[in-house]
Amino acid sequence: MTETAENPVDHRSVAVATYNRCWDLLDQPERSADDDVELLTAAFTSRYHWRIVGGEMQGIVADWMVSRAAGETGSPDLAVRFGQTALADVQSGEHPAWLRASVLEGLARAYAAAGDRAIRDQYVDLAWAALDEETDPDDREVIAEQLRTVPVLD
Repeated sequence: MTETAENPVDHRSVAVATYNRCWDLLDQPERSADDDVELLTAAFTSRYHWRIVGGEMQGIVADWMVSRAAGETGSPDLAVRFGQTALADVQSGEHPAWLRASVLEGLARAYAAAGDRAIRDQYVDLAWAALDEETDPDDREVIAEQLRTVPVLD
């Protein structure tokens, strides 16, 4: 769809819908190669639209999602790259502890995808430490659940 004065793009709606589509695909017990392409496409689409209408937090979460999608689809270098981008952004300002913990969880997952156990473990530990600073029990549990699912490397 091309944006015109008569047909404006609702960037926020597209960003939300494609982010939610990423979760739908991530939550599938099995994904096909076509699903993986859709997952990466949705993650990048969401990121693009959040960069237009979102704030810093939405940009960080969008980079986290690209990292997550890349790691899940066999692109560990891309996962690490976007995870590091999210980390640099979350460290550049005051952000909630859950967001810092989530970004660190994403990097742990990216390094797990890259097969680097030592760095994966380091980021898991940092994520738990950041999560200890979160006071909201609901926010804590969401990120704790994600941390529990970071792949363990032998």
